[in-house]
Amino acid sequence: MDEILYYDNVEIAPWTYVLAATRDGLAYVGVKNDQGISIYSYYPNRMLIRDPERLKPYVKELKEYFSGKRQKFDLPIDISSFGTPFQRGVLEMVTRVPYGTTVSYGDIAASLDNARSVRAVAHAVALNPVLIVIPCHRIIMSNGKIGGYRLGAKEKLRLINLEKSYLHGNY
Repeated sequence: MDEILYYDNVEIAPWTYVLAATRDGLAYVGVKNDQGISIYSYYPNRMLIRDPERLKPYVKELKEYFSGKRQKFDLPIDISSFGTPFQRGVLEMVTRVPYGTTVSYGDIAASLDNARSVRAVAHAVALNPVLIVIPCHRIIMSNGKIGGYRLGAKEKLRLINLEKSYLHGNY
């Protein structure tokens, strides 16, 4: 387990994002003043070291995503010390949801080998420490409603629509 998280902030309207990485990959993407949620909510007892140079490739990919130049993140993710094996497995499935599309929590539950309840899947998705890069905003309710999101339903819808607009060349 890596005891150090390297972090940096980047402003991409309307948020100031906080990114943190271990030596092995990106471990956290959130926003400043994220309703009391911070890096420590996910990784307690870690030393934080600000290191813009180390985070530069992650910041670059995030900016490319928001500008429509990136549909897939290429840099490594490291959530190896986050949550339970089940939760990490759910988030791995979420990374496979294609850009510009949505699937339901039930679809994710059904795709797992050891099928679990939709609620357990929804809880794992809600705990996602790496917003946007692990695209939990692409997971919606089976009735087509947006459902919850750590940054609010309005932001979830904004991200879904952002991807759809770039996917269809409406930018």
